[in-house]
Amino acid sequence: SENGWHAQFKRLAEYHRIHGTATVPGKYPPDPQLGTWVKTQRHQYQRMQKGKTSTMNKERMQLLEGLAFKWSIYKDPWSEKGWYAQFKRLAEFHRIHGTTTVPAKYPPDPKLRNWVRTQRCQYQRMQK
Repeated sequence: SENGWHAQFKRLAEYHRIHGTATVPGKYPPDPQLGTWVKTQRHQYQRMQKGKTSTMNKERMQLLEGLAFKWSIYKDPWSEKGWYAQFKRLAEFHRIHGTTTVPAKYPPDPKLRNWVRTQRCQYQRMQK
C-alpha cells in the first residue's frame, strides 16, 4: 500500500539521517525489515527497467534518489572511477618496476594482474 511504502521510506530517511547513507545492510538488527524493504525497492526498479510489472514509479524513484539511493550495490570494476583507480595503480607499478607485466603473485596488489589481463583481452576483442 502507498501508506506502507511511505512509512518504510520515513524509516529509510531516518537511517540516512543517522548513518549518512541509504545503503542499509541486508541484516540490520535495529530494523531487520528495512534491509529487506531496500532490497525490494532495487528489485522493483530492475523490473521496471525491463518493462515488467512493478510497484516502482517516478515519484518513489525521486524520493529514494533524494537520499542518494543506490539502485545497484554491486561495485562495478568497469565503472569509470574503478577503471581509473586501477589504471593509476598500474601506472604506479610501471613507475617502480619499469614494466606493465605484473607477476602472477604480486602481494602488494593481488588483483592488479587480473585487471591487466582483462584489459589485454578486451583490447584483443576490439581488434577483431
